[in-house]
Amino acid sequence: MIHSLRGRIIALCVSLVLLTSLVSLASSWWSTNRFNDQKLREDINVAENVFKQYLSAKESLLLTAAKVLTADFGFKQAIATQDADTISSVLNNHSRRINADLMLLIDLSGQLVSANTEFNHTPDEFSALMNELLIDAEQSNFIVLDQTLYQVILLPVRAPRTVAYSLVGFEINDLVAAELKNLTTMDVSFIGEEDGVVETSLTKQPQSDSVLAHFNNKTTQRIFGEKPVYRNRLVELPSLPGHFVSVLLSADLTQSYREFEQLFFTIIVLAAITVVIGVLASGILAKNLTTPLSKLTLLAQQFARGNYKAEFVGKKQSSEITTLVDAFNNMGNDIQEREQQISFQASHDSLTGFYTRSAMLESMENLFAEGAEYTLVAIDIRGLRHINDKLGPRIGDDCLKAVAERIGEYSAHHNGVNARIGGDEFLTLLPADETKQFKDAVMKLVTQLQAGYLIQSLNITLRFSVGVVHCLSQNVSPEDLMRRSLIAVDTASCEHKTIHYYQEGEDEEHLERLAIIDELKQALVDDDGQLFMTYQPKLNIKTNCIDKVESLIRWQRKDGQWVSPELFIDLAEQSGVIVELTSWVVKTVVSQVAAWQQQGITMQAAINVSAQDIAYPSFYSHLAKQLEKHAVNGRLITIELTERDMIENEEQGIKALENLKTLGVKISLDDYGVGQTSLGRLKSLPIDELKLDKCFILQLDQSRQDQYIVQSTVTLGHQLGFSVVAEGVENKDSLDILVQNKCDYAQGYYLSRPLKSEQFLQWLEVYNEAS
Repeated sequence: MIHSLRGRIIALCVSLVLLTSLVSLASSWWSTNRFNDQKLREDINVAENVFKQYLSAKESLLLTAAKVLTADFGFKQAIATQDADTISSVLNNHSRRINADLMLLIDLSGQLVSANTEFNHTPDEFSALMNELLIDAEQSNFIVLDQTLYQVILLPVRAPRTVAYSLVGFEINDLVAAELKNLTTMDVSFIGEEDGVVETSLTKQPQSDSVLAHFNNKTTQRIFGEKPVYRNRLVELPSLPGHFVSVLLSADLTQSYREFEQLFFTIIVLAAITVVIGVLASGILAKNLTTPLSKLTLLAQQFARGNYKAEFVGKKQSSEITTLVDAFNNMGNDIQEREQQISFQASHDSLTGFYTRSAMLESMENLFAEGAEYTLVAIDIRGLRHINDKLGPRIGDDCLKAVAERIGEYSAHHNGVNARIGGDEFLTLLPADETKQFKDAVMKLVTQLQAGYLIQSLNITLRFSVGVVHCLSQNVSPEDLMRRSLIAVDTASCEHKTIHYYQEGEDEEHLERLAIIDELKQALVDDDGQLFMTYQPKLNIKTNCIDKVESLIRWQRKDGQWVSPELFIDLAEQSGVIVELTSWVVKTVVSQVAAWQQQGITMQAAINVSAQDIAYPSFYSHLAKQLEKHAVNGRLITIELTERDMIENEEQGIKALENLKTLGVKISLDDYGVGQTSLGRLKSLPIDELKLDKCFILQLDQSRQDQYIVQSTVTLGHQLGFSVVAEGVENKDSLDILVQNKCDYAQGYYLSRPLKSEQFLQWLEVYNEAS
């Protein structure tokens, strides 16, 4: 329900109510706690002030009583005459007049002379008490005598010199604590911990804990957990060292908890009532809103089924719903029109009006169901890209239209079906019963297409590659037939002829090539030993040493079948896998050179790369990373490119090679002499080495012409600052001729075939021992 609009409206209203309630509750809790804390602090402050005023009043009363007593002439005379009965009578009478609980007379030596009450003390114990009280004379102190707490004041009796001291005090007991509780509305406890005296306003003192622990630790269970019952403040009272006395003011928090809980439950009840009202109100609102929307949903479903004449049934209820219903009706009409347009555009090419690839396949499927015989002609316009580049895309589009018009005119006479399946590729399907001599029919179509075109006042001649497949429809699927026609077109283009008729087995060969590409990709990913490098040694003719090798990749499938390097490298270049393949070769060769270095063998290795490789942005960084990773000097690596690669991408290639040379690597121009490199271009190339093609070397000992070419090339290369390598050395006579012509390096089967690293090291050891 929560996923429906009605459910979401109800959920939104309930959520808002709950959120408001939670905010209100949190706000109330925060403000109430803050108010209670502030009020509690103020109440404790007031209670403390009341208590201090109470003590101050008592102190004033004590001071007054003591002064009256010490100023009494008869009392002084009785002290002077040591009239014990008179002294005792005065003390008793005076204590009754001021309700004093304690009145003592102490002589100058600290001996108790007389008292209004009996004490379990020896007379000399009052000496220390008097000395301590004399420190703050005429100020009240709290002392404990006979486990009783008193507020006392000590004054001297002068006649006129001090002849004795009078100690006047009030007893501090539970009644005093209760009186103070009535004044402060808080529990009051007088605590003398050293003397074990406690006087409290509690009606019933705790049994297990002390009064102080009782007030500090007592808790109560509330709805928000266990809470302390009291908020306490401990006030120290003037007392004697070692007999400290303090008063504990304790505010009871129970009423505050009770009031807050009542407020909390009130908010909860109000929130629940509001939620119920919100659910009912939002349900009614949601129903009024979602009912027309549900009907509009049904209307949209009718549109989805293609019923664009469906109408809204029910009350529109509001202007917004009315506008939405009208928009739905208009949308249905618009969708119907656009659907027709889209259907046509999806199956027809917008430029030529021919079928698209998918529509052509569907049409062929329908036609082949009849079991007739057909001829499928695939037509590719050669060089259309150059027309677009030189004359502009508008001219190119007009050429496509003109070609499509001629194809359409021809196929219309034979009930053919036409399609444009690529930028410059067309298909036309011709029924065989209309073209008994299908080769003649194809020739007529090609002749008609090759006639000149007048495009925007320009006479343009177009060249075509045509692939033809003739078959019985029940023997082949439309996809296979189309693929075979495109294979025939590619064959015609590669063999530089206009028409190629598909031959049995070409499809299988094409699929085999695709399978080889897939296996090559997987072999690179698995790196399971199917791909490996071999190394063919190069003889340094000047030193007669082997200090260079050419790295050559080999591939042996898991089933043991060998794949020709020319085949899979060519397929890798066509499919774009050459970049990954070359990356693998670079990594393998650099790591092998590093391994040889660790064995004490310094060997330069040449790596063959293509134009795609050096144009790829990461080739430079990958080579640099491998050289750094394996600590290999760049001078030990030679990059070999063919003349063809350099000519096709000369400007880009020169820039890339100059960048590579910053790594210290050497550049070799492979297959020199069979390409189209001019001497002017040769001097501008950033190369270090010329590699004579083996066609000049294989029969060097038998061909004077080859000898002249080699001689002149070596001389030219040396004059331009290049070293010269001759590959394809098959016998000693050819090698001797190269030595005579001062060629720098020789390579060929006369020296050794390409070998794996382990075999190469064995061969090198044998060669070094023989030489």
